[in-house]
Amino acid sequence: MSLYQRGKSWYYDFLYRGERLTGCIGPVAKTVAKEILAKKKAEAVEGRYELPSKKPSPRLDEFVKEYFAYYQANRKLRSLQRHQTSYRAMQPTFGQQRLADISPLAIERYKRHRKEEGVSGVTVNRELAFLKHLFSKSMEWGKVSENPVKKVRLYREDNARTRFLTEEEEASLLACCGPQLKPLVVTALNTGFRASELLSLTWQDVDFRRGVVTVRAGYAKNGEARSVPMNDTLTMLLKSGRLHAAEGGCILCNRYGQPYRFFRTAFEHAVGQAGIQDFTFHDLRHTFASRVVMAGVDLPTVKELMGHRDITMTSRYAHPSTDHKQAAVKKLEKVPAIFTTPLNARPSKGTQVIEL
Repeated sequence: MSLYQRGKSWYYDFLYRGERLTGCIGPVAKTVAKEILAKKKAEAVEGRYELPSKKPSPRLDEFVKEYFAYYQANRKLRSLQRHQTSYRAMQPTFGQQRLADISPLAIERYKRHRKEEGVSGVTVNRELAFLKHLFSKSMEWGKVSENPVKKVRLYREDNARTRFLTEEEEASLLACCGPQLKPLVVTALNTGFRASELLSLTWQDVDFRRGVVTVRAGYAKNGEARSVPMNDTLTMLLKSGRLHAAEGGCILCNRYGQPYRFFRTAFEHAVGQAGIQDFTFHDLRHTFASRVVMAGVDLPTVKELMGHRDITMTSRYAHPSTDHKQAAVKKLEKVPAIFTTPLNARPSKGTQVIEL
């Protein structure tokens, strides 16, 4: 690769007599960038190429401040918080190192160490995604010349998980939820909203006249607002909570009346008390989707309710529960009498038998 573009700026990168020569041309037209590249190559051949004075790349703990300032100004708060969480995990290993000194091998060792600590592959992938984007920005801003994370393979993720609650499990879980956690769980089960979408809800997002609750575009994962109709269960729950709520405040609050922030520990404790195995908060969203599919709702409608961009993601919920499948097969019991003849019955006289 002799010439490439990152953002609006052009960069050159070529080898001459075993030495790698790189530099930033700037935000110019491609034809101009090609002329400058040709000039740089000619200077190298004639011995007139001047190597730029190299400044040492910044340390990660220094550069990350500038990176987070950029990220806060251009991305959603939830994404910023996720990256900050990833950085806290990586800081003890890479915080004091200069960006140019962080090698693919060092990142591979970090991956292995995190797995040995019992961290899931999905979490490690999110940490590496943060580091990869940080290096991309550092290249764009002329701090480093390459991105070492691109040479590291991510863990394979199982995105086909569709664990959902049975009716018995739901009853046990709700019985173990405290007065603040229970509304959160019930709302999740009846809307399919993600955790971040649930926590963003205010009373302004609830329209009792139209019977819908809305996630605003700024809090939806795909950046598009969506409304979900409220069933009787959710309507009763929200009307009960509205009587004692502050005007315009958050719907789902902790015991101090403040917006929920950390509920995972309380939820995991309730799941454990209920004796439910292998169940996460996000599985409440899976439960909602699976139930509406089993209720006969078509997949395009489910896609809109879930806020999916692609119906391929929605189609994984088209695998109903065992009980639902058994009920479907039992519908075949009312079949014509000709199909109920015992398999070992002898054909009646005059019946033509075809040998297979």
